Amino acid sequence: MNTPPPVVPTTPALPRQILAAFWILLAASTCLLVLARLVTWSFFFDGTIYASTARNMAEGLGSAWSLNFSRTLFPVFAEHPPLMMWLEAVGFVIFGDTIAVEKGFSLLTFVAAGFILFKIWMRLNGNDAEMQRGAPFALLMTLIAGRVSWAFGNGMLENLLIVLTSLAVFFVVTAYDERRRASLSSRAVLMGAAGLATALAVLTKGPVGLFPLAAPGLYWLSLKRPSFRAAALDSLILLAVVALFYIMLWSFEAPRESIQRYLNAQLLPSLAGERGFGGGGWTAVRTFIRVNAYPLIVAAVIIVIAGRRQTTRVDSSLSMRRKRRAVYLFLLGCSASLPLLVSPRVASFYFNPSLAYFAAALSIFCVPLIYEGLSKCGPRLQRCLYLGSVGLLAISLATVGWSFGRLGKDWQIIEAAEAVSSVVCTDRGSCPEMISACGSALEDWALYAYMQRYYKISIANTSTGDAEYVIADDSCQSNRSYTNTGVVAAPYRLLRLD
Repeated sequence: MNTPPPVVPTTPALPRQILAAFWILLAASTCLLVLARLVTWSFFFDGTIYASTARNMAEGLGSAWSLNFSRTLFPVFAEHPPLMMWLEAVGFVIFGDTIAVEKGFSLLTFVAAGFILFKIWMRLNGNDAEMQRGAPFALLMTLIAGRVSWAFGNGMLENLLIVLTSLAVFFVVTAYDERRRASLSSRAVLMGAAGLATALAVLTKGPVGLFPLAAPGLYWLSLKRPSFRAAALDSLILLAVVALFYIMLWSFEAPRESIQRYLNAQLLPSLAGERGFGGGGWTAVRTFIRVNAYPLIVAAVIIVIAGRRQTTRVDSSLSMRRKRRAVYLFLLGCSASLPLLVSPRVASFYFNPSLAYFAAALSIFCVPLIYEGLSKCGPRLQRCLYLGSVGLLAISLATVGWSFGRLGKDWQIIEAAEAVSSVVCTDRGSCPEMISACGSALEDWALYAYMQRYYKISIANTSTGDAEYVIADDSCQSNRSYTNTGVVAAPYRLLRLD
């Protein structure tokens, strides 16, 4: 006689106050980690350089395939592909030369990335209502990972890269959704869209945007669907769209020259270790571990504490499906990050596009444990958790309000740039195109960025230019006769040619 399978208890539904508390906590973290940075004047110099380049393009300096940052530094900007600068230039055309453009664009990419990652989570867990309720936790785990929040607060290229690569992954996950059972033609359309998003990701930051090409094969490998033949065909469609996109660009002279400049000036020298700071080898491995440290620590604490108290048994088939989803997300993260480890030039924020997938994989193991524990809390404790999250949101909103309009972390260099402009510019519309610099000022990239962004002033080496003014430090030596203007531009002095 066959024994019927045991009834598997389900995790009790969470009260609305607890669910709301997670979303409120996510909103509070967004305010503290992203918005509080965006509302200040400070911007990491990379983001300021991109904004200046986009502003120049909007005003007719340079062109779509031959961008310009300044007369002296990057007169032809070949450091990265141009897509993000194009999009920011549209903002400058519409709204004019205002810092709100680059700040608003960075915020827009943050919202878009969060929404797409949310949709991936919901689509991938479409038949698992309990896991779907864990979306705010998965997003929070992403927000605290590595330098994700820092990048969105500073206008980095990785922000748009996350949007486009996540969009490509979403199209793949949508094509394979069991509930949709997409036809061959429908899958082909979705794969074509994923291919276009991948091509645009490459147009944002080069080959690091190619990892969505692995998404169909990894889906088959992890979740055992669709068939191998279907996954292989879909991968070919993805690859073909990307290849055709760049074959088309290569057929035109201006895009071809732009791609060649990028390869020769940035990509190939970086891979050869001739550019930038060291960061490859074991240093890259340590960086990879470090950027995933916070989500790993949070997951470990939850599993150790809540795992011991878990009483609800999970159906073995459901548990296996969840593990397979976690494996898929983990492998996606590996496809986006492990190729970076072979590069001799690696920075922590390079890993940002992969961190959401690692965070989501960890969240799949954490969400059932968290929600089972919280479902057992009494009404009083649940209300305390809710009110605590509301209080944290109030504090975070107050922090954003307090930060609004302040100079931020780069206050000293912003004040130095303003002090210089107060002398060299007769008014805001008549600044010289170029001034000179020597000593440490020649390697102060933030100074280059802010002088160009706010005052459209290029900085030249004193040995190559005869500008009337020079920004100097105590290490500068010159055969020319200069007079100290007396302007406080700490940590530098502003001198004037006699």
